[in-house]
Amino acid sequence: MRLFISSVAAIMLLFSSALASNAATPSETKSDQWKTTIATLSKFKKDHAKNVASTLQLTQKNKQELTTELKSVKQKAAKTDSEVQQLISQYEMLLKKEAALKQKLQSRREEIKTFEGTVRTAAKLMQDRASTSFLTQQHPERLQAFKTLLASGRMPGLSDLQHLIDMYFKELRATGTLARYESSIIAPDGKKITAEIFRTGTSSAFYRTPSDTYGFLEVTGNGTEVKSVEALSSELTSTVVDAFAGNQIVPLDFSHGAAFVRLVADSDIWTKIKDGGVLVWPILGIGVIALLLALERFINLGRMKRTSPEELTEIMELAENKDWTSCYKKLSNKNTPTKRVLWATLKKSSGSPAALEKGMQEALIFELGKMERFLPTMQTLAAVAPLLGLLGTVTGMINTFQVITLFGTGDPHMLSGGISEALVTTQLGLAVAIPIMMLHHVLNSRVDSLANDMEEKGTALIATILNGR
Repeated sequence: MRLFISSVAAIMLLFSSALASNAATPSETKSDQWKTTIATLSKFKKDHAKNVASTLQLTQKNKQELTTELKSVKQKAAKTDSEVQQLISQYEMLLKKEAALKQKLQSRREEIKTFEGTVRTAAKLMQDRASTSFLTQQHPERLQAFKTLLASGRMPGLSDLQHLIDMYFKELRATGTLARYESSIIAPDGKKITAEIFRTGTSSAFYRTPSDTYGFLEVTGNGTEVKSVEALSSELTSTVVDAFAGNQIVPLDFSHGAAFVRLVADSDIWTKIKDGGVLVWPILGIGVIALLLALERFINLGRMKRTSPEELTEIMELAENKDWTSCYKKLSNKNTPTKRVLWATLKKSSGSPAALEKGMQEALIFELGKMERFLPTMQTLAAVAPLLGLLGTVTGMINTFQVITLFGTGDPHMLSGGISEALVTTQLGLAVAIPIMMLHHVLNSRVDSLANDMEEKGTALIATILNGR
């Protein structure tokens, strides 16, 4: 396009030059100038035609190159689209595989967690067994394995599982074996001494000291120490002596010493009371206070005598005869509650019936106040004692459930503390409340009897005074 414009500009320039020459030159030279111009124009035309042809050729070539390049780009784009689709498909497949693997991993985690829990539970049971086994006292190094098996930050492996199984089998084999060896024991005085131990299985053992002292043993602590059982009968001790001499069948204790503990505990009531926890002491305090109040009431009410029927008959006869001086003389000692009520009533003898009634009621209320002293307190204590026992029951059950939450239900011994507290406090609360209620009933009956006697005789005196007017 630029070549065409330049050619046109050149032609126009030639035409303008020719016209200018025609205007300036004579006519004979005009013909030659036009020829020259026409020749120049022809040459320009040819050059222009060549340039146009060359331009068209270049344009065609560029067009072909661009078309080829465009086709190549389209092919590459199509190939890229195909690769993208393949990658998307692969990505979706990988997502599905990832989900499947996660699900499988979760399943395996549950299995591993179950396996770990089973191994740890078995190890805990074995540890509890080892803590009451006399085999542990003979081989205390076996406890070291539990530090690895029960470590919180470590998962038990196959070697740990194999070790645990070996411990179970060793414990099982030891239950059917007898062993005699020397080791230290805790004597009844609390000192450690060396003695010969005769182990029968894993649940029982007895000893003989160099001074020929014999007795049964029980496991203490974590199983590495044993102590002599106290308060055994001479018959049991002679059984041990004969067993060491080989003259009798070896005695067995399948309770791991619990039978001896039970034997001692049955004779020690304070141990049972202490198992009830802190609330035992307020309940016992209530029982002591109620007992002292009841004793005080029995003493004071026992001193309150009844007025004899003969004296009352004589006083009524004197009142009928209006012999008030003799009546006052008979009532002057005031040694019974009835006499004191009659004295207060007689003082109002000159008054109206309402005054007589008021005088008797005032004296009666005064006497009842003295007789009923501490009885409401005893009634309150009788109600509070079982409530404290119930509070101990709730506290003990809370402690039991806390132990279950932390350690599970695999070891009953760990639950015994809360259960003992729950039962002992309830038992003690009822044991204190029932006698207090019975004592309160007896004392209240005594007060009612005296009150009825006072009211009856006071009413009779009022009626006698009013009839004599």
